[in-house]
Amino acid sequence: MDRVSEPDFAILIVAANRCVADRLGAAVATAGGETMRPSFGFVIRAVAAEQPTVSRLAELLGVTKQAASRLTDDMVSLGYLERVGDPADRRRTLLHLSPTGERVRARARQESEAMEAELRERFGDEQVSHLRALLADFVERHGGGQELAHNRSRATTD
Repeated sequence: MDRVSEPDFAILIVAANRCVADRLGAAVATAGGETMRPSFGFVIRAVAAEQPTVSRLAELLGVTKQAASRLTDDMVSLGYLERVGDPADRRRTLLHLSPTGERVRARARQESEAMEAELRERFGDEQVSHLRALLADFVERHGGGQELAHNRSRATTD
């Protein structure tokens, strides 16, 4: 395929992102995540990592406190998160994953691992390791190094 007939780089990356999102969405639906939205995955990762307050969640996601509060309200009402009083400071409320949130998280991780395993089977460990290194370098060089360091990505709005 010559360069003119190849999809441009941005289209290729966005199409790959869409394929990953579609697979994750289908997978988490089987674990009780039928009402999941893309931004919920970022919240689930952040909450699983440190049971933050809403203010801290906003920092982790790189969004306003109002946006984090709206996401939290939606996710609590849909059964993915729970608000729990901080035993060390009764004035603070921490966010925890609900049992449904835990199932969705586990299923998403399982699907992510399956996608990588498929690539490794098709292209081999060396090629996939090289792809991971290329993608990590690209993300780091374009301001996403912190996200990689914390095994997360910035949230998107749905």
